[in-house]
Amino acid sequence: MKTSPDVTVVGAGPVGLLLACELALQGVRTTVLERLTARSGTIKAQMISGLTRQMLGMRGLGPAVDAASEREAAGLSWRPTGSTGHFAGLFKLDGLPLVMLSQQALEHILETRAVELGVEIRRGVGVTDLDLGSEYVVGCDGGRSTVRGLAGFDFPGTGPTLTGYQAVVDLDGDVPHGWHRTPTGIHAFGPLKGRIMLIEFDGPPASRDVSRAGLEAALRRVSGLDVRITRVHTATTWTDNTRQATTYRRGSVLLAGDAAHVHSPFGGQGLNLGLQDAVNLGWKLATGDSALIDTYTAERHPVADRVLRNTLAQVALTRPDPRSRELHSLVSDLLDLPEVKARISAMVQGTDIRYDTGCSHPRAGTFVAGLDLSDGKGAVTVVDGLEAVVRPDGYISHIGE
Repeated sequence: MKTSPDVTVVGAGPVGLLLACELALQGVRTTVLERLTARSGTIKAQMISGLTRQMLGMRGLGPAVDAASEREAAGLSWRPTGSTGHFAGLFKLDGLPLVMLSQQALEHILETRAVELGVEIRRGVGVTDLDLGSEYVVGCDGGRSTVRGLAGFDFPGTGPTLTGYQAVVDLDGDVPHGWHRTPTGIHAFGPLKGRIMLIEFDGPPASRDVSRAGLEAALRRVSGLDVRITRVHTATTWTDNTRQATTYRRGSVLLAGDAAHVHSPFGGQGLNLGLQDAVNLGWKLATGDSALIDTYTAERHPVADRVLRNTLAQVALTRPDPRSRELHSLVSDLLDLPEVKARISAMVQGTDIRYDTGCSHPRAGTFVAGLDLSDGKGAVTVVDGLEAVVRPDGYISHIGE
């Protein structure tokens, strides 16, 4: 009788926790290993996309997500209007509404669900080799993934060129809400009370540590405002290092989320990309069917590649030099065209994803919203008046056949 877990997930961030939930729904014994002893309180992602909300809803997590979102929305200092997202700081996108939900709140929801499903979560455990007593190991351990390094995945891409800051602070002085481009970079304030975002295009951060004095100096340089930071509640740095594993599988080792792909946070795509990796991988890995598991890379690699390319484009558009500023102005005008707005909105939100399922119907391979797939199984439903077979991840396998 087997006593070892079938799958070991390394990393108890939102991607690792959601993957563990997906595997447990399929009856797979799953252990999550996390080097941190408790969830990090450092500010990270603050929203999820409408598509991700729909996916969590199909698993029965909608009420918990909405309740947490309402609590967090009560703390907003302002609310952007007329857009459900931005491209290079141009708040002109539309489509599915964004959902206010911090990464910490999402991790709490997913960890609670994982424990309910019988997942073992072991904190304070670092990984030094991949002999973990399981059939499969999945690295969900971030952009500096230990699993990726130990397994020898190639991780090509482009190096960092900028320093970004995100922080929640107390200020002495007035800073305007919203995004603002200046001759020295970008600064943004809100919508979370006290939240600032800064970008300086002067190379990567010298350190991941952020001091109050250093953050204040950066804010004054970029904004040109006479303002002081009196307290830093949480702060982090980021950059535009852009890389992607050439494959997401090497034998019994797989990658998901930032372990598989890293990029700048422009457009708020990274967390959603990783969560959708988890939903795609879970049911496939549970089957143990090697050919089906290989479709994880085949389906998700092109999706991430597109995110990497559009975030590189957004970095180029937001540079403060005169040529980039004119290009930014041109793209702004183009986004006023309905067909361009629709194309870019769908790309950033991932709502135009269509997997090749072998069925020629135009709806095959697309996501179906509103289904109850809380048992982790697929379904048969009616789409456009035709019988459609829906996979466990909510995407149509076949329709009208």
